[in-house]
Amino acid sequence: MKIIWAMVVLGSLGLIFGLLLSIFDKIFHVEPDTRVEDITKMLPGYNCGACGKPGCSGLAEAIVEENVNPDLCKPGKASGASQKINDYLKNSDINK
Repeated sequence: MKIIWAMVVLGSLGLIFGLLLSIFDKIFHVEPDTRVEDITKMLPGYNCGACGKPGCSGLAEAIVEENVNPDLCKPGKASGASQKINDYLKNSDINK
């Protein structure tokens, strides 16, 4: 009999907490900022560190969060990626 009560109590708690989590997920939902991922895809992907950042994803974070110039990426500047990034940021600033 004690096992049945334990199963009922734990099952009820699981159901209640599951419902609360789903409700709070809907209430506190935040749209992610995809600009870092998009800019990382635009960079050449060499992860050379010539820009002074830890790889291309580090440079992409710095470009979005710290307004670092995309021209710091030497391979990206040569391939025209920095111009694509500047154009992308101009268009995304209009939308955000």
